[in-house]
Amino acid sequence: MKTNAYSSNPDLSRDVGLDLNEQRLSLVKHMMLSRESDLRENILFRQGRGQFHVSSSGHEGLVGLSTSIMPGDYVYAHYRDRALMLSLGMSLYDIALGYFAKAESSSGGRQLVNHFSCKKLNIISAATPTALQCLPAAGTAWGLKKEGKDNVVFCFIGDASARQGEFFEALAFAIQESLPVVFVVEDNGYGISTPTGEMTPLSLGMLPQDYLHEIDARKPFQFELRARSVVEDVRSDRKPAVIWAQLDRLSPHTGSDDHEKYRSSEELIRMQMRDPLDQAQSDLFKLDSSYNQEFFDEMAKWAKECVRETYIRAENAADPDLDVADSNVLCAQNENLDRSFFKRNVFSNDHQTWDMAGAWVSTLDAILHENKKVILFGEDIEDPKGGVFGLTKGLSTKHPGRVVNSPLAEATIAGLASGLSVAGFFPIFELQFVDFVGPALNQIANQISTLRWRSNGDYSCPLVIYAPCGSFISNGGPWHSQSNEALFAHCPGLNVIVPSRPEDASNALYAALHSGNPTIILLPKRQFHVQYDMAEAHSGQRNGAHIRIRGEHVTIVAWGNCVSIAEDAARSYAASGVYCEVIDLYSIVPCDWETVFASVKKTGRLVVVQEDVKTCGFGQAIISEVCSRQDVWGNMYASPQLVSRGDVHIGFHPNLERQVLPDVNKVKSAIASTLGQ
Repeated sequence: MKTNAYSSNPDLSRDVGLDLNEQRLSLVKHMMLSRESDLRENILFRQGRGQFHVSSSGHEGLVGLSTSIMPGDYVYAHYRDRALMLSLGMSLYDIALGYFAKAESSSGGRQLVNHFSCKKLNIISAATPTALQCLPAAGTAWGLKKEGKDNVVFCFIGDASARQGEFFEALAFAIQESLPVVFVVEDNGYGISTPTGEMTPLSLGMLPQDYLHEIDARKPFQFELRARSVVEDVRSDRKPAVIWAQLDRLSPHTGSDDHEKYRSSEELIRMQMRDPLDQAQSDLFKLDSSYNQEFFDEMAKWAKECVRETYIRAENAADPDLDVADSNVLCAQNENLDRSFFKRNVFSNDHQTWDMAGAWVSTLDAILHENKKVILFGEDIEDPKGGVFGLTKGLSTKHPGRVVNSPLAEATIAGLASGLSVAGFFPIFELQFVDFVGPALNQIANQISTLRWRSNGDYSCPLVIYAPCGSFISNGGPWHSQSNEALFAHCPGLNVIVPSRPEDASNALYAALHSGNPTIILLPKRQFHVQYDMAEAHSGQRNGAHIRIRGEHVTIVAWGNCVSIAEDAARSYAASGVYCEVIDLYSIVPCDWETVFASVKKTGRLVVVQEDVKTCGFGQAIISEVCSRQDVWGNMYASPQLVSRGDVHIGFHPNLERQVLPDVNKVKSAIASTLGQ
């Protein structure tokens, strides 16, 4: 009897160089390890030694895909893919560490159980929101295509998740661009307790038949053969595919669920009779009779002992230290970065005045020349239009194939940016107006801003998403006038920039390219064609704030469109002998608090001017920080004042717009209040 066939350490890398029977035995070994670890985790959860349990039982047949996933391929995994992860080379110990949220786990204890990640295997750190991985997977496949590589991206999702719009957007883009990506839909018939049989895209006839492959994953070896054929076609023809894998969820949704409350006993019995582990053992016995029941009983004992020992070792591993809870949110600032890119590469002595739009186009052009990994993508950005504000004018002509029109789909823009970044590109992607960021927020807030933190620094997502923002141009209405900087500042893991001057927009873009972080740059529309004399342009200090006007009586903090309003108010007051210090806080995150604190200590008075809404706006954050610092608050002569749009939308009629936005008189009134006038 072949007792040595399962005697290897379960933490070894994936088995290679095996004949067909040995290969299939290896698949059964990983299925059995997965099942035993499932059982172990459920027991630990019931004993109160684990915090959560998500079962993979019934999904083990997907191990058949492991023979088609090659080195250099990328995997966006589903939380029930434990057996597949083992067969790809992820160690049982790593999975156990993740279960206990230990310091050594791939996330450093940050992720929920079964949110698989492994940098050396190109398994991208999973996130919980359903179908979130689909657009990034398409982005990574786009990167592979651009580099001419013959690798493939695999994206695994549940059948209920396939109703998410981002699944359809990802599939549409993959078909449009003929991308090498395989979407594997794991159809176990349920979305937690809701039967999905009559609501999936498959049952509704919504999937393109030329790309669809329905395969029964309850029979692992047959699944392996059919899936291999599909993947070979994707790899050779460089086109996408959807594998609709039919299987069963043999256990409740999680350890907190009881599926006997919503599934009949007859259904549960039928489901157990289709157990993929039993099917694989039976098929292996048909191939070689020495793989009999006694053999598999011994293998089960081995698997149980391996799991027991591994989980004991993992349970005794170190817990995360308290002082690392806030690590790896962002890369550290590069203190040595030359932040005078505008003056060195854009400014010229024969062009003394610049506006923001012109500086932006010229900066993009210089960056595209300097870095061949930069890709621009957005609505209407190709020539002849070059963007609705001309922010990319002429660039698609100069850099063909690297300045690309996107579909009218903001989630696609953000999601592809994430996936391209993972593939080693640097996306600079445009949202036509920040007002339309809503569909993209799922990707920005849940995928892009969390990737570095949730992978404990294994993965990062350096990219730029920029968008025209703000009002003060009249007739914008509710959805062409928003600024929304506080919305992004509320997402840890993003740098947020709102420049008021051409050189700051230029330098911020170049700094983002070298920061290692995802950066949101909001470009105030009102400033696009305002000419500024560049003779005394700031070179872009690393601290993220400029003192535009120096003074000693009142500190005014503003950014974006509101800087010029603050400057006008300060100049007006200077005539009466009151000298205001105007701080241009062009970097919202990271914020140069020290410049603000130092100025307020000096003046004893603070006015903050913003065009975002008042409640939870960044202006309130500044006032809160100032008031919480005893060394600052103790030097103040008056309470801080906030000049802001109220909690109201911006109307289309100019009168309605002017009524709710900051202006010079409102700022002067706030200054007067701090002076007791």
